[in-house]
Amino acid sequence: MVGTGIILNMPDEPYLSLLSSQLSAARLKHSLGVMQVMEELAPVYGLDVQKARLAGLLHDAGKELTLPEMHAIAGEIAFPLIHPADRDPLYLHGPVSAYVAQHELGIDNPLILEAIFRHSYVGDGPVQSPVFCWCLRFADMLEPGRDWDELRQRMQSLIYACQMGLAAHRLIDWLVPFLESVGETPHPHQRELQRQLAELYANGSAGLPNHELPV
Repeated sequence: MVGTGIILNMPDEPYLSLLSSQLSAARLKHSLGVMQVMEELAPVYGLDVQKARLAGLLHDAGKELTLPEMHAIAGEIAFPLIHPADRDPLYLHGPVSAYVAQHELGIDNPLILEAIFRHSYVGDGPVQSPVFCWCLRFADMLEPGRDWDELRQRMQSLIYACQMGLAAHRLIDWLVPFLESVGETPHPHQRELQRQLAELYANGSAGLPNHELPV
């Protein structure tokens, strides 16, 4: 048990010790909250509980590295910094955190690494598990430390009712204008995802099965 009231199990503890030396107390508390929500979502979406917990706990493992350190990792993994947003830690921290999880924390599960990489809305092409990726994005937004009540009202009941596609549509429709309102430039991938989901769920359409959703 840690101060947040979140129960850790034995497989989590070595990672928590490492993260405690790399992240601020506030970032670590956020990560524990995301882990908690991932554990709740695992039975709803048929995810392995321990993999879900680890993805939540480690999703921001590299977020507090310096920008030069992030750019160096991007070069090492040949991640193309094509758009100016790709150089922004807001988006780049996903690939960087996946690198830290793999190379410094010893995570080798491809689903965990993929979800961490893609949770910041960068990366191209299909993924092994759209469901795992979207669950991590949802957990990142719904963790108990967030005070985004409007977003919870839009999404939470849908998410826990397994209506992933509609929840994703509502999330991205909230996120793009929110980023603009706080002076951030939405990533081109976010705008494209907003367009795709708007088309899929236009006029009350049923959209796609969860495992076929764009990421």
